[in-house]
Amino acid sequence: SGNYSVSVTENAVLNFSFVGYVSQRINVNNQSEINVQLVPDETSLDEVVVTGYGTTTKLRQTGSTVVVGAKDVEQTPFPSIDRALQGRVPGLQSTGGSGQPGSMQQIRIRGVGSISGSSSPLFVIDGVPVNSGDLSRATPTANVLAGINPNDIENVTVLKDAASTAIYGSRGSNGVILITTKSGKAGKTKFRIDADYGTVRPGVSPDRTRMLTTEENITLIGESLLNNPTYVDAYNLTPENIREFVISEDGFDIDPTVSTNWYDEVTRVGNQQQYNLSADGGNEKTTFSLGGGYFKQEGTIPNSDFTRYSGKVNLKHNLNDKFTIGTNMMLSTSNIRGLLNGGAFGNPVLTSFFLMPNIPARNADGSNYISGPLAAGAGLYNPLEILDKDRRSNNTQKAIGSVYGEYKILPNLKISTRYGIDYNNIEEDYYNNPNYGDGRNVGGRSYRDYTRYFNWVWTNLVDYRWDIDDNNDWVANFKVGYEAQKSQAYNSSVGVYNVPLNTDYTVPSVGATPINATGSNDDYGFASFLALGDFSYQNKYVLSWSYRNDGSSRFGRDNQYGNFWSVAGSWNLEQEDFLRDIDEISSLKLRASYGVTGNAGIGNNAWRTLYGYTRTTYNFVYDGNIGSGPTQYGLSNLTWEKTNSFDIGFDASLFDNRLSLTFDYYNRQSEGLLYAVPVPYSTGFNSYVANYAGLQNRGFEIALNGTPVRTDDFQWDLNF
Repeated sequence: SGNYSVSVTENAVLNFSFVGYVSQRINVNNQSEINVQLVPDETSLDEVVVTGYGTTTKLRQTGSTVVVGAKDVEQTPFPSIDRALQGRVPGLQSTGGSGQPGSMQQIRIRGVGSISGSSSPLFVIDGVPVNSGDLSRATPTANVLAGINPNDIENVTVLKDAASTAIYGSRGSNGVILITTKSGKAGKTKFRIDADYGTVRPGVSPDRTRMLTTEENITLIGESLLNNPTYVDAYNLTPENIREFVISEDGFDIDPTVSTNWYDEVTRVGNQQQYNLSADGGNEKTTFSLGGGYFKQEGTIPNSDFTRYSGKVNLKHNLNDKFTIGTNMMLSTSNIRGLLNGGAFGNPVLTSFFLMPNIPARNADGSNYISGPLAAGAGLYNPLEILDKDRRSNNTQKAIGSVYGEYKILPNLKISTRYGIDYNNIEEDYYNNPNYGDGRNVGGRSYRDYTRYFNWVWTNLVDYRWDIDDNNDWVANFKVGYEAQKSQAYNSSVGVYNVPLNTDYTVPSVGATPINATGSNDDYGFASFLALGDFSYQNKYVLSWSYRNDGSSRFGRDNQYGNFWSVAGSWNLEQEDFLRDIDEISSLKLRASYGVTGNAGIGNNAWRTLYGYTRTTYNFVYDGNIGSGPTQYGLSNLTWEKTNSFDIGFDASLFDNRLSLTFDYYNRQSEGLLYAVPVPYSTGFNSYVANYAGLQNRGFEIALNGTPVRTDDFQWDLNF
């Protein structure tokens, strides 16, 4: 019925609060009955910004960050979340080099940050740093992030400057992308189902890729022959007889009745569909969020597609007023089918540019044409036969999960711990048929690759809020912690020649001639101490700082630890008295930052001197025994690539947030970049890797957002 009673002293103060509403503080005095109706706070939730190892508010934020919300992600039905960021974050480029569904996406934030190391940002999902990029070994292109259902994501926060990324230390130079998944909210359980269906077409229009028709080709060849006096004299060529000569056996033997558009033959209009179901809810003690999804995209090339099944569970439980526990878990299985990309003739699109239009694609009975100039061994192949007979697939099982706990020792002091995992299991198969194409000369071939990545992270933090004075004018926040991470890779490969011509039997066990069997283990580890904090006065002036000491197994024994830090400040001008009464200004912030970040995106064993092993072919060399020799020259003082970053900018919102503008100028000076330094061959090597080079990225970023129309039922947003 809504009744309540509280036993307090007469001079007590009651604080009424609820998530999403403006809090009210009421002095009891001598009142025996107090009724309060809270007013919704329309902006409070939007002001919360996810940062490294916690959250802050827009007022206390000092770094350059961009938040992409769930509605923006859901409205772009791409296979992976990194594709949805294109065009939504100033300074971020998201590009793909392939039309293969589920393919690798290249992300760059504020330029290329390294010469030989990684220039990709660090991805952190629900507090867990995860492996990203292409982890496959036999698939031409794959994207491990495609195993994450974008529909499960609440928001994506892109950290760009040192004030935001330095807390990630040796992995912050190329930016950080924080992904937060959807969580439950107290209240009535809500169910949601959504579905979409569409078509997938080649990105380049047919008009721009149209090949010559056979008749056009005959005309072009004829013009070239008439311009060659040697041919004109030898065959008595004239404009009247040139066409007959070109199509004759004495000429080029071209059948004018056949005109094949090979590009049309190897491309198609595919379809894309996805279906998602979710439920979330709970009460004051326990909240939950459950979700499942199915996604399939057919590529623009026959027999190329991407399929994903995914599920998600987020649970949070308050054991009491002080102790909270929870878990986040995302599971998926995905499959990629496709053929070669790039500059090999196994790429059907590339082959279509080389084949003449007078060559038929199919025989009269509908079978693929594989005789004449397309016969086995003739140099070029019919891509339709390759598409029908060859196979290449990638099946990936992915799991990202964490368990966490938080305990409030005091109202302003809490400790937290989180243990997270990132697991990727990749199974790849590759089959070339024995009669036609790349596998013909070896009787066909079959390969199988197995790759497993297991990455665990354990983070422990102490968080303290200090109300320096009684009026809460001065407020400070401190956070310190320790984090350990280890990533382990396990892989094996087998390959065989001489396989049967049967697309139902393509695994290596059907091959008659084993050719290779390999396996390896690889791993890296991080051990880190971190600290960060901020001071604010009346939400007008904010000073923040961060520090991280990183240790990594990827660097030499003499330089395994590095120090990374940042300082930043902001001034919220709209909180000043001289601007507070100007209704047109919703917010106006000036900010600046400087810091040092690192790049650890190199090989796990780049600093080590490595040896390889082999058995000699001739018995008189080492008596036929196994021999060992150096394969890499290492440096024990190999260390981090460091980037010194400066950023200055401002954020402005006008007319009740109907118009907003963000401007940034940045200057990134990178030094100690890893570079292959040439050395004389007399050393036994042609180069060694050292901290040798440097580069600079600098530029301007502008983001302009407006809402020309906003009513109770309709809103129109523009973003530039």
